[in-house]
Amino acid sequence: MGALVNTLSLRWPRSYDWPTTNRNLAAICLVVTSACAILEQFVSSEWLSGVAGLTLLLFVLLQWHGITRTYRIFAILAPSLTVGLWLSGRIDHTVVAAGVDRATFFTLFLTSLAVLRESAQSSSLVQRCGKVLVNQPPARRYMLMTFGSHLFGVMLNIGALNVLGTMVRRATRQTPDPEASRIAGIRRKRMLTATLRGFCGVPLWAPTSVTMLLVLSSIPELDWEHYAPLGLVWTLLFILWGGILDWFSYPRPKPDATPGGGLKQLIPLVGLVALIPSLAFAISRITGLSLFPTLLMCAPVIGLAWIWLQFRGRPTRIKSGLFVRRLTRSFPRTFTQQRNEVVLFTSSGIIGVILIPLIDPVAVSQLLIAANITDATLMVGMSLTMLICSFVGINAIITVTLMLGALQQIPDMAISPLVQASVIAITWAVFAGASPFTASLRFISNFSGTPPLHFGVVWNGWFSVSVLAIMYLTLYLVL
Repeated sequence: MGALVNTLSLRWPRSYDWPTTNRNLAAICLVVTSACAILEQFVSSEWLSGVAGLTLLLFVLLQWHGITRTYRIFAILAPSLTVGLWLSGRIDHTVVAAGVDRATFFTLFLTSLAVLRESAQSSSLVQRCGKVLVNQPPARRYMLMTFGSHLFGVMLNIGALNVLGTMVRRATRQTPDPEASRIAGIRRKRMLTATLRGFCGVPLWAPTSVTMLLVLSSIPELDWEHYAPLGLVWTLLFILWGGILDWFSYPRPKPDATPGGGLKQLIPLVGLVALIPSLAFAISRITGLSLFPTLLMCAPVIGLAWIWLQFRGRPTRIKSGLFVRRLTRSFPRTFTQQRNEVVLFTSSGIIGVILIPLIDPVAVSQLLIAANITDATLMVGMSLTMLICSFVGINAIITVTLMLGALQQIPDMAISPLVQASVIAITWAVFAGASPFTASLRFISNFSGTPPLHFGVVWNGWFSVSVLAIMYLTLYLVL
């Protein structure tokens, strides 16, 4: 009997193993859904929504065993709520199709950036740049770590914290000497704080951030190219303000003549980050497509080209074989590992669309007038709601989707879309470095040896409070 089993195992290749087949099928489902989202940018057809909805449902069923309990609730709630409202006549089929289209576009966002992230994780360029940043002299290390973390975050998302956090931990290992250990602890605190703040600046402008996805999806009259210049200003001020606080929080270090590595090595990474919006801008002008969807189409192309270049110097035949093997082995795993994110994003997108028609805009407008709520107070209230929800564990994707969707229904809304986007983005950047429930803070705190709450409130609390105070004061002065 044992010999028969061994013979069968040799005859049946490993690709017929069910976990592998399951993963491959699920990855194909995401690719098909993303393809539908791309086609919807050129043609409007209900059958595309139907195909995308079915492939998304199949993806969830295939990956159900790996979806955590909290996200399973969303996976059940979104379709159940949709069917219930549709059968009761509260929404029609056009609203259902719009919800599926939103979920499809969110899937394209996750899949496109997964390709870019996968290519960046194996790049020697990223590793070299990380070493250069960590080994800089104290006088300029904070700003360069912040700037580098920001660039890494645009390309790698949460993976940026893993790359830089690991290097920081290696560079600040404990020693038997108490004074050396104390200095190493201060150095580790400053470097990790800089890393977190640089990463938290990504939602302020980057087209690869979840924040921009939600803002642009919820405010139809706002385009990324119109907001991006203002977002870059907020990013610059955000980073500079962190540098100022760090400068006054610690004694000025003595000049260090130790070379930290040539900063010229960062130029290719800067160019790569700039390439994505530049290429997308050119294509959008030629084709007439919106810039943000074009960005999501360009990202995987650049990612695949990046992987191809990582095999440079080898014969074309060998390079092609390595490239195909990378696609067939790494990408199914990369796509399916974000199963929870796919469920959360798509469910939130659907819920945000189907609940908006239930809101009475006239009643909301009359309520705001009766309560004498000014535009500034409304924006501050939205910001505080986001903060409170983030500190009690309510995901910001749901909060932002519902609040921005409701806000767009208010007739004669006088608040500029740029102001709405700025408030959401700045608040997101703040709670990403303050709330212990955010993935960024939980991740970076693992390298610090301190709990997430202590890192966010004690180490980074004053920075977060001061940024919010400046924003709220500005809102009351401007609006």
